[in-house]
Amino acid sequence: MARELWFSFLILELAIFATAAQQSQPHPQKPTVPSASSGAPPQVPHTLNITPEEKARKNPIRFTDISVARGKKIFHTQCAMCHGENGKGDGDLAQEMKITPPDFTKPGVLSGRTDGELFSIIGQGLPPMPGESKRLRPGQTWDLVNYLGTLQGKTPAK
Repeated sequence: MARELWFSFLILELAIFATAAQQSQPHPQKPTVPSASSGAPPQVPHTLNITPEEKARKNPIRFTDISVARGKKIFHTQCAMCHGENGKGDGDLAQEMKITPPDFTKPGVLSGRTDGELFSIIGQGLPPMPGESKRLRPGQTWDLVNYLGTLQGKTPAK
């Protein structure tokens, strides 16, 4: 029972992160109203509570192959069910929940975000994705931020 509850919570967290990343794109988006045939819920605009200090926060974990490998492992166990194995937003849970996480592999999806912003989004969460600040240690979150960079085409140091 506890394991099922934990898994459900994890799934919800990932869905929130996906929505946060999608809604945080630089251009404003109007809420969409689904067609009667789509069955998808409308997208709700979100407010990010990220301070200028958080936005300017530098990643203390070097962008290396080792950090990226750790971040990839975290992504695959904590994020892939919604964001998909390759970060394309096509995870099984996202499809089941009828949500559309962003495709992190598309150019520009994350490029407008600083590492500090991504760290805050992952930590705070954004509906329907719960925050990870109480579950992940800061170093794990920074490793995850580094892995997300590789999905945008950045190459880590050896």
